[in-house]
Amino acid sequence: MEELVEQHKLKGVADIDPKFIEDRSRSCFGDDAPFTVELLHSAAQSDRQAKVNTKKSPDTICSSIMQQLLYSRSGRCLGFGAEFGLYLWATGSARATIEAIHNCGLSVSYQTVLNNLKMLAEHCMALAVAVGSGLHAFCYDNINLSTSIHVEQRGLASTPGKVTSGTLGIIYRLPNATTENMALQPILDRMRDPNYAGLEFSRDLVPSDEQHESIQHQFRVHVLNILFSYCKGLTRDNYDSEILKHKPRRPHPPNHKTEFFPIRVSKKEEASVQGNLQYHDEVYLTMLNRQSEALSGTAIPSVNDQHTNSCIRSAQLMRRDDLDNYHRRLVFQPGMGPFHSALNLEWALLNIHRGSLSQTGSLTWWFAILEKTRLGQQKPDFHTLYAALIQILEGVVMAGWKKVCKSENQTLEEYAASEPTADNIYEKASTILTDYLTPLPAPYGAPCMLSDDSDEEPAQSANRSTQPLNPKVPPPASFEANDPSQDKIHQNLRLLMRDILYLLELVIAVKDGDFGRVEDLLPHLTMIYRGAGSNNYSTECLFMIQNLKHVWTPEFSDIMRDIMIVNPSGIPGHGLATDINMEYTVRDLKDLLVAKGLQSTWDHLGDIAAAIAYLKEIKRKMAEKFTLSHQSKGHTDADVSNLVNRVVKKVEGERLLNFIANRRGNKKVKVIPDLLDEGMKKLKSSTLATFNKKFRDFVAGQPEALEESEPVDGDTLPPLGLTLSDRLTFDEESS
Repeated sequence: MEELVEQHKLKGVADIDPKFIEDRSRSCFGDDAPFTVELLHSAAQSDRQAKVNTKKSPDTICSSIMQQLLYSRSGRCLGFGAEFGLYLWATGSARATIEAIHNCGLSVSYQTVLNNLKMLAEHCMALAVAVGSGLHAFCYDNINLSTSIHVEQRGLASTPGKVTSGTLGIIYRLPNATTENMALQPILDRMRDPNYAGLEFSRDLVPSDEQHESIQHQFRVHVLNILFSYCKGLTRDNYDSEILKHKPRRPHPPNHKTEFFPIRVSKKEEASVQGNLQYHDEVYLTMLNRQSEALSGTAIPSVNDQHTNSCIRSAQLMRRDDLDNYHRRLVFQPGMGPFHSALNLEWALLNIHRGSLSQTGSLTWWFAILEKTRLGQQKPDFHTLYAALIQILEGVVMAGWKKVCKSENQTLEEYAASEPTADNIYEKASTILTDYLTPLPAPYGAPCMLSDDSDEEPAQSANRSTQPLNPKVPPPASFEANDPSQDKIHQNLRLLMRDILYLLELVIAVKDGDFGRVEDLLPHLTMIYRGAGSNNYSTECLFMIQNLKHVWTPEFSDIMRDIMIVNPSGIPGHGLATDINMEYTVRDLKDLLVAKGLQSTWDHLGDIAAAIAYLKEIKRKMAEKFTLSHQSKGHTDADVSNLVNRVVKKVEGERLLNFIANRRGNKKVKVIPDLLDEGMKKLKSSTLATFNKKFRDFVAGQPEALEESEPVDGDTLPPLGLTLSDRLTFDEESS
């Protein structure tokens, strides 16, 4: 045992640093102390049990006993005990529980756990400082915590909440960045180029042929993936054709794992421009101990929600005459957070397509059919609404598959039994996309379909619709003599399905870690946001397109593309939008505070925030050591096939996929605008010119760039009807 003691001795809990946690592997006592281990195994089970028992093994118990013996023999053999103590603390165990387990020799004492947490946070901050002293990205968001021990001040429906607000930041390592590629001056030179006249619609907002084909292909793959999910006779495992897979555009490299380093929480609130300025100084000049002169030469990518990016740009304008590029805040190069983009796209689609219960095919009508009860707000929970929209899409697509098979005198089951080829499946997916998920074009010379609240006169509309406005608006339906105004329900359903496909592709592209697919969507997302009235995110898309194409150098643009989506787990297909990784970190931090009953104090908040990533790593390793399941043994994924089938039956019963001229009740149906078309018209008419003018004013340092010169640039989505407590919760989730 003496040899084992020497192998496992540490100087103290200060040795429990990030490297120790990452490198520590399961101890193999069978090789180092074979006699003792064999003795423990003999005591733990009989020879007969060892031969016939395939489910139960004494290995974990014997290993734990060995750890107890080592800790009993020397208090400095505390590697396992310190980690297990942190695991117990991080999972919400009470002080008495930890002390009892300490007396059993499995954990260090409760006070030692707290000391360990503080030292681990110091190690993590030192690591963050080291990364922050080089080339890195910096992202941050607000965190709101209840700081009262009184239930009356916890923000219930009838009482205001006593809340303390702060800011949490995360530093990301940029493994492929070089000093030359991150140089700030070339970016500023391109931004101030007098020959740059601004964005042009035909050059910058019309997808290239390659991008257009990529979007079409990804949509077709989504259509056939739905078939594989709900048709029992077909499985993806039987097909290895590349044509049935998403086409990579700029995916993460193999085995990519993102390194990120949370820093201490600050009480500086980033909800205002002044708050952003103060937080930047606290992080870089105090926490990271950087000098402004050293910071001024390199760019710092920062991927945030639209509000934070807007505050950064406002701060740059306010500080335009300051001492250096850091104090002018020009070092920060904002990027549009993909999660908040999807969140606002979802809300925009809900606002446009909500309709009423009496309107067949509207979202309210579908929600009633699916018995969805939490979607009546203007801006409901992202995941709840996303699940409902995808279920509607899946039901309509499955109805389309049945209809296509029926046109060939087959049932869907017979088609699956015929073992169709990959090319045949792909061809049918193309047919479904074109015939059922794409809006019908207005006949040439016929008035455009306008929404009921449109201010345009029919004569003006007729003059504009004599020719197609943009041949690249995807995907154009095959020309038919059908006038969509004669079957508004059918046309509205096509528009809804097309819009949901954009949302689905945005979410799945992020999950696949492929920002190239997101970039392909940016021109059309700009139009959809503008057409739906989500003008702040339309402007954010314009900034992103302009930066990627004209302002940032090609090398820095690639660095920004690579940091827009992260993969902290390193598992393929588990990509996260950088801004939602921030939201998850805030959530983990708040969950831990609630579990430890720390709502009344911020004393430990800084330590927990800095060490949160490694606390999660300890929880993962302990779960692996003790073979703890991630979910309960009885857990099963939700089966929504009955809801999808409900949609299929309703589509078939109402014949929603059939164009029926002068369908019953057609005159009373509200026309849903084509968001791509409406957004394109608004961009061409005034929005793009306004954006270019404001950008020129911004570069020139004119304060007018902060002001709204036209009401067209303000968001027209409905305001939030929230109580104070609701608003605090909302701000944390979707600022």
